[in-house]
Amino acid sequence: MKNLYWKDDVYRMPPTTKLAKARIKAKVAQNTAWYKLGLSGLADLKRLEHGLDNPDKEILMKMAELYGERYENLVE
Repeated sequence: MKNLYWKDDVYRMPPTTKLAKARIKAKVAQNTAWYKLGLSGLADLKRLEHGLDNPDKEILMKMAELYGERYENLVE
């Protein structure tokens, strides 16, 4: 049996942050979102959505525009 690291377990859990909920509400796929946000890969978006990394203001502004949300609603 393969040993899993804690981050692997985190990625299998549904994301509960405001960022993830806004993306899901906007019906934007993760593969689409990371590309349109200018991130280097899907793993970057997952880290943001699971709260492992904190997005800077520029990324939050792009997310707000892409997801049709207000910037203030995405700030935790």
